[in-house]
Amino acid sequence: MQRIKTITSYTGLARWLAETSTEPIAWLARGQVDEIPSPYYASPTVSIHDWNGRAVIYFETRHRHYEVFEVPAELLRFKSDEEAADLHLLFCRAAARH
Repeated sequence: MQRIKTITSYTGLARWLAETSTEPIAWLARGQVDEIPSPYYASPTVSIHDWNGRAVIYFETRHRHYEVFEVPAELLRFKSDEEAADLHLLFCRAAARH
């Protein structure tokens, strides 16, 4: 996953979000992007938004420090939050077996 932007304020985040699509264009399961640390993120899914023609996700990786990542084209995307959550549950069950 390639980081393409870092935002270091709430105001900066609000301005950046104003440039993105208001509704998600697709979803990822959180397990697909576990390598991105985010102590504040507990959802089993991640919404993908359009930003200037790029599919992006963002996380608050530490206090008031937001990182924006471009979603690779080869990464499996889901049309709904529920489908992505189902895959996350599969990741959790597989991890519990090991």
